[in-house]
Amino acid sequence: MRLRVAVVGLGIGSEHLQGYAARPDLFEIAALCDLDPARMADTAAKYGVASQYASYSELLAEEKLDVVDICTPPSTHFELISQGLRAGVNVVCEKPLVGSLADVDRLAVIEKASGKRIIPIFQYRFGNGLQRLKMLVDTGVAGEAFLTTIETSWQRNADYYAVPWRGKWATELGGVCLSQAIHSHDMLSYINGPIASVSARLRTRVNPIEVEDCAAIAVEMADGSLATLSATLGSAVQISRLRKTKRNRE
Repeated sequence: MRLRVAVVGLGIGSEHLQGYAARPDLFEIAALCDLDPARMADTAAKYGVASQYASYSELLAEEKLDVVDICTPPSTHFELISQGLRAGVNVVCEKPLVGSLADVDRLAVIEKASGKRIIPIFQYRFGNGLQRLKMLVDTGVAGEAFLTTIETSWQRNADYYAVPWRGKWATELGGVCLSQAIHSHDMLSYINGPIASVSARLRTRVNPIEVEDCAAIAVEMADGSLATLSATLGSAVQISRLRKTKRNRE
């Protein structure tokens, strides 16, 4: 069965379209939705998509969809996810899903009532190396965890923040912790389990923006192990690193 998919937001959404187009046996790109008509027309021509919408509400009303894939700025996610679920459509949504645990809880209620699913984008979980680590941990081969350190040292400059919604609390909802390091930090709970407590020092030192671009975070896991997370957008070389200290199985 092929799933009829609509992609909403054709910035990062253009990369999602490449994935759907690569598996025509599984997906039909049924429609596109974007506020830039020229970009939408060019993208539609590239992928042979006839249905194009400037209005998300019209898209949901007019198209019979299985999945809507939301690739819009973070501040729009909660409302667009809610509308999609209430329209009876499964929702894929780019990170960050929303800006608070309270909003996640609200979406969980809407999702349950709709009978559909929310699928957040955490593609790093499916990487070959991380899946191998997950298997070693789940089977007990890796042993007891002591300490995990995660480094996200990336670079973002003025050109990146020239996009109007970036770097602002109201529209991006957060900085390096929410937008860039989110995948690395997701790995921590994916591999080590629930988090018991978090403390952090956040600073804005690299760019003239509202949100944080440097962070030093200390985490206690529910299993008693500790983790340290560092993140910056001022690194000369882009590095992502995860290290774990464990007791070898005897």
